[in-house]
Amino acid sequence: MASPVKAISFTINGQKVDLSDPSSGTSLNEWIRSQYGLTGTKRMCGEGGCGCCVVSLTKTDLLSNKPVTLAINSCLCPLYSVNGCSITTVEGIGSSKKGFHPVQKKIAELNGTQCGYCTPGMVMNMYSLLQETPKPTKQLVEDSFDGNICRCTGYRSILDSMKSFAVDSDEPQVVDIEDVCPVKCSSCPVMKGSTNWLTQPRTDSDPTWYQPTKLSEAFDIYQANTSTNVKFVSGNTGKGVFKETATIGTYIELSSVQELYNVDIEDTYISVGACITINVLIDILKNNEDKSSSYKPLAEHLKKIANVPVRNVGTWAGNLMLTHDNDNFPSDVFTIMEAAGATVTIAHVGGTGEYPLWDFLNLDMSEKIIVSLQIPYCSPNTVFSTFKIMPRSQNAHAYVNAAFSLVVDPDSKTVKSIPSFVFGGISEHAISAPLTESFMIGKSLKDPNTLKGAMESLSNEIKPNAPPVSASPSYRKNLALSLFYKFYLQALGVSNVNPLYQSAAIPYVRPVSQGSQSYSTDSSKYPVNQPLPKLTATLQASGEAEYTTDIPRRPGELAAAFVVTTQGNAKILSMDTTAAMAMEGAVAVVSAKDIPQNGKNDFMLGLGGDPEIVFATDVSEYAGQAVALALADTQEHALKMAKAVSLTYQTQGKQILTIQDAIDAKSFYDKDPDVHIGDADGAIKGSDHVVNGEVSCGTQYHFTMETQTSFVIPEDDGYTVYSSNQWAQLGQFAVAGILGIPNNKVSVIIKRVGGAYGGKISRASHTAAACALGAYVTQRPVRLHLDLETNMKMVGKRFPYYAKYTVGCNKDGTLNGVKVDIYNNSGCSSNDSSAITGLIFHSIDNTYKCKNWSLSMTACKTNIASNTAARAPGYLPAIFIMESLMDDVARNIGMDVEQFKQANLYKKGDVSYLSYPPKGQVLPYCNIGELWQQISTSADVQNRKSQISDYNKANRWRKRGLSMVPLRYGINWNGANYTIMVSVYTGDGSVSVVHGGVEIGQGVNTKVAQVTASTLGVPLSSVTVVPTNSFTNPNGITTGGSIASELNCLGALNACKSLKARLDKVKEGLKATGASDPTWLQIVQKAFSSGVDLSEKYYVYGTNDYFNAYNPYGVTVSEVEVDVLTGETEILRVDILYDCGQSINPEIDIGQVEGAFVMGLGYFLTERVVFDTDTGVLLTHNTWEYKPPTTKDIPIDFRIELLKDAPNPLGILGSKAVGEPPLCMSSSVLYAMKRAIESARHDAGNDTPFTLSAPATVEDTQQACLVDPTKFAF
Repeated sequence: MASPVKAISFTINGQKVDLSDPSSGTSLNEWIRSQYGLTGTKRMCGEGGCGCCVVSLTKTDLLSNKPVTLAINSCLCPLYSVNGCSITTVEGIGSSKKGFHPVQKKIAELNGTQCGYCTPGMVMNMYSLLQETPKPTKQLVEDSFDGNICRCTGYRSILDSMKSFAVDSDEPQVVDIEDVCPVKCSSCPVMKGSTNWLTQPRTDSDPTWYQPTKLSEAFDIYQANTSTNVKFVSGNTGKGVFKETATIGTYIELSSVQELYNVDIEDTYISVGACITINVLIDILKNNEDKSSSYKPLAEHLKKIANVPVRNVGTWAGNLMLTHDNDNFPSDVFTIMEAAGATVTIAHVGGTGEYPLWDFLNLDMSEKIIVSLQIPYCSPNTVFSTFKIMPRSQNAHAYVNAAFSLVVDPDSKTVKSIPSFVFGGISEHAISAPLTESFMIGKSLKDPNTLKGAMESLSNEIKPNAPPVSASPSYRKNLALSLFYKFYLQALGVSNVNPLYQSAAIPYVRPVSQGSQSYSTDSSKYPVNQPLPKLTATLQASGEAEYTTDIPRRPGELAAAFVVTTQGNAKILSMDTTAAMAMEGAVAVVSAKDIPQNGKNDFMLGLGGDPEIVFATDVSEYAGQAVALALADTQEHALKMAKAVSLTYQTQGKQILTIQDAIDAKSFYDKDPDVHIGDADGAIKGSDHVVNGEVSCGTQYHFTMETQTSFVIPEDDGYTVYSSNQWAQLGQFAVAGILGIPNNKVSVIIKRVGGAYGGKISRASHTAAACALGAYVTQRPVRLHLDLETNMKMVGKRFPYYAKYTVGCNKDGTLNGVKVDIYNNSGCSSNDSSAITGLIFHSIDNTYKCKNWSLSMTACKTNIASNTAARAPGYLPAIFIMESLMDDVARNIGMDVEQFKQANLYKKGDVSYLSYPPKGQVLPYCNIGELWQQISTSADVQNRKSQISDYNKANRWRKRGLSMVPLRYGINWNGANYTIMVSVYTGDGSVSVVHGGVEIGQGVNTKVAQVTASTLGVPLSSVTVVPTNSFTNPNGITTGGSIASELNCLGALNACKSLKARLDKVKEGLKATGASDPTWLQIVQKAFSSGVDLSEKYYVYGTNDYFNAYNPYGVTVSEVEVDVLTGETEILRVDILYDCGQSINPEIDIGQVEGAFVMGLGYFLTERVVFDTDTGVLLTHNTWEYKPPTTKDIPIDFRIELLKDAPNPLGILGSKAVGEPPLCMSSSVLYAMKRAIESARHDAGNDTPFTLSAPATVEDTQQACLVDPTKFAF
């Protein structure tokens, strides 16, 4: 019998690693990140769902006996699994010291980085692809990025940079292929192994790990360890879906068992071994498409499972075992292979057996191992199709998956034998439809009664269950019937189908996406107004850019994890830490009782609002609330400790989770004052048309790739706090407050933040305060990096809203009066609500002129985390509400929506009464009408609307729609303050700048450097931006509201002007002494020797006469195509015209427009949040259930134009803000969908106006289309 693995060897970046008895619970990601200088590989979800942990693995493929290089998720990969392999991380392919790899250079050059936290994973995914496919197509490149999430960029720039390496790229191939694809690591000379690898040693509690090479050995090992819980693993990717709750005593890794890699091509079937990965299976099927009509659809469907890095190591057998062992796992492998008639061969001690998949589901798999899958060739004249309907385009589990196999006579279309109809996502496991299958035998598909009878039969057989997070039973049933209808038409043949219905039978094939970017620049102003990548883009691409969690470990450092409640609206009766403290590596459990006598259990000190406690004591206001902090020697040990803390509760009543719950319970905070302009009631009463309606928009998780993170170090005179934070001052207040020490004893340093979007304005202080208390209690450095699940449960999100409105207008469509009553879901605190309410009231008019307004806001008190600012807070819901009511009114009065909007647009010199009530604010530079006309022409709106109308008339089951959404966004910097300091060094004349903004991906450092270089007249390369901190920027405001870049550029501009004025005098003095043209260095050195101060500080304090300093304007045109039968939507084209003034950096600002817009697509289409109604626990708390957009959710044709030659007379250097405003125009996609849905409803005989709330998920879209399976026809 094989012995347990005691030592493992592998190479990393060409260096040999020999480890003796490492912990078998360590992941490759944990091990890599614990090594000095290898923190470029990031960690976020720990589930294989985000891609920031991707590394390159080279191993010998046991199928081909050749080396193969794969992108893998290091977070899912056990350290033991890389025994004998070569690992390459982002540091191993290029750096600032040895030169950047072409992929690293290209993603930086094309502005494919913003916050940069996801960038190393993107780079390594592409690097791995190029190792195996040096000349990929653009389609292959785009297909390969289904597992990498970026919240910042909107993906277009990333995809463009990666597609530049494609053989069919529009860019000339100037890169030597050997630079892109060096010799594989397995052939490289291996450097001498280090003896200083930081490795968690194996302990008695660690599972035993075996790596047998024969099947017989695997069974011997199993039988020798029956006293423990034994688990067979191969790719181990299943843990990304189902976290292990049982204690595993023995792991038997099967990936070295040669017998499980067979591929046998027989006369009637292909047999593939159980360790064949899903991606290899795809290739096998594609290479044998000629043998069976089922193989191509099987291969295409398998590509929809998870993502490339998961499929690279995840096996088909593992996918089957997930559905065998777990309810409600809609295994794609099971569904499609069962319909294809596949069988599995399963080994047990003493022999093997072959089983149909249905029998496998009920088989006791104890002491059994799947050996192979037999996939038969289809009979002649077989029609085989599969479907998968997901919450988003890719990297998601199915709401419903289905596969159908039918043998038909090609002429009569008579069903020749019993078909196979299999559905997943309907019940706990896949189901068939035996009655419908039997009904079909001998029937002619050309007979309408066959379709009718089959639909009736299937309707009786499909009985969906109701898992709490899945789509509704009614949708899933309707979906199953619709998918069968699609298949029926395919089997019937398009030529036998009425052209009106043919679109149901023709699968949509998404083309490769593309984009265009247009703007003007003035080279005489360079480097200001120059399109440039971010200064640190290459460092982000090489993994050298350091984030809070990347800071090198300190001696004695502890890792921390929050202990959170699992019951909301409950008394906390007890907290037992005994089991947690008995765990390996445990150091302490810190809670409110450990706060010093002078300290305060409040992380919102200094803001004047209600206290928000760091650690709950007596009451759990919401499930997920922090009650303690577990401290241990490693992150994994701290997480295990946190889960081992036992809490008992006494419920205090029903969970109040939604706005409707709060309305029913009358659970409200004190009401903000209403706003009344003119006489809305009177104006509405006297109107020709009065329209009443309601609309809602949900919440949105920030989905920062770097979760909430803090690192606190006790010093001899206070505490140093490294924080992933948008607001240093609030972090300083929170830490000083909980410790009961003066503010000047706390130094907060923020180098860069891996994504923020408002989620780290007030909420980051919670993490900093808790972390500081841990450091105080232990007097050791403490690092707190939240795991994704805790982050999502504990931290508040975007405010949801519900609005009821009444609108009055004249016959010509002119608005007379608008009355809106709004409710928001504030959560368990209203601290962040009031400020956002003001933003809503000031912006809800958007671009529309009306003299009579009545607005009210009610903040709902609920048992969820206190909601907080999220990108474009207040503005996004306000503009959505306004656009919804405008859309609704137009439809109700029978007026074209775009004409109605245009008729009410503000004009230059008009007054926005809501911007500065009651007297209003004049709009002296309003150009929304001009923008509307310009994009109407450039986007060919009228012609396209006509084409869409023709398309919709010709197609019952696919519909298109087009919408235009205008934007007026108020930039308010009253009271905003930052401190900027510029220093020139006499040694070489180089310049450093430190400012009060935080680099969160928006490019503030680059823009400040551009302004500094331009004003001083020095090369941009000589300017460095120093991280912000609470000493150089004392009492500074948060980075938010899209104002930090402009105001810090203003500060840099004024500081440099003062400094330059002093240096100009020195220059004149040098000229007077005979130096005709003194160099910058000569001037600087002379100034220093003359006692001239070479530094300058400037304090910016924003003021303006009205609420808004100025308004950016924009218009977006979106066109979509909706699959009526499924609710899936393709965004065909988006045109955005945005008035950015004279951009300080157009390349960065284009990226901001794209990123904001795509973040909005998630909000309006895919990002859905679900709570457990009994406990209040957030159920959509991971990448398995929460779905932000991916690379194929973006517009296929994405066109961005910054208004040309339009400097802003009220802005800084003629610029306008850009970080948040474009987000508000992403609702244009939702309204385009609404136009498509209206066409479907018209065909269904219902032209009644309706409201489409957000998010408009695939379920909401399909249900709004009023699909009635009883009326299916051909």
